[in-house]
Amino acid sequence: MLTLWLLVVLGAASLQVLTEVRARIDAAALARARPTATYAAESGFVAARALLDGMIRSVDSFEDQVLVFPEFQRTIASWGERPVGSGRYQVVAEDLNARIDLNRSRAVVVEGLLRQFVSAERAEELVESLRGAEALEAEGEPAFAESPGGESGGATLPTAARPLMYLEDLALVPGFGEALPATLAPYVTVWSDGFVNVNSADERALAAIPEIGPSAAEALVSARERGGPLPSTVAVYAEMSAGGAAGVSSRLPGVTTTPRRVLLVSRGWEEGHPYTHEVRVVVDVLFSRLVTGSRVRVRSWSERGR
Repeated sequence: MLTLWLLVVLGAASLQVLTEVRARIDAAALARARPTATYAAESGFVAARALLDGMIRSVDSFEDQVLVFPEFQRTIASWGERPVGSGRYQVVAEDLNARIDLNRSRAVVVEGLLRQFVSAERAEELVESLRGAEALEAEGEPAFAESPGGESGGATLPTAARPLMYLEDLALVPGFGEALPATLAPYVTVWSDGFVNVNSADERALAAIPEIGPSAAEALVSARERGGPLPSTVAVYAEMSAGGAAGVSSRLPGVTTTPRRVLLVSRGWEEGHPYTHEVRVVVDVLFSRLVTGSRVRVRSWSERGR
């Protein structure tokens, strides 16, 4: 009996030792995987940024400029998972100007988008809730910031004093709840500059712009699907007019034909280890030939590991 109990004790002690050894091995592997994954993710961003910067510098005409970002997206998609040392990375890019910015778009544009999902009365209430004008005025804060292009009727949302930091914050704004933000998610952002790219925006996003409207938005989407990207706002107006859209305007504030702000997401990991590190970088994209230095400039940087 004594021998049996001794075997049980020794077995339990051995199991405890093995468990601690395994935990130390896992901790050592994680300690090695973290810097490898971080380096890989940062390398992916650097590679993507250099590629986009070079592609912008290689074109001169408006016709070629509108083709740069779609070609850039196709190129990084073809990269797949790229090796760097003992790590790997994968990069994706999103044109933030393809969406309505809840921080910097004109109030009339945000309301125009909301009206496509809720009643006109509720859309107006949600805009008021989003801007928080009464609370700000009570605190002596300016109610609105300047709109893109400095056009009238363009109070931006929300105010500069209370910007939405993340899209998930929309669910915390009174009146929005949980269902509506999920419905709006494909059409909105909080990291753009308030301009909308006619060549990448969804028909709903284009229809929200009062100078375009639903019928012209449909004509523009059909035109770009049929003949490719529109090279300039002059071409945009021409297509709206040719498409028979009613009440079109040649004044198109807050409209662009190339991305002005882009989100680059690079994910890195060590091969064979589950830990991943993600770098999310918002960059300004500058097509002007007058710009010196990099044409792709970092505006914000965030990262996380899991």
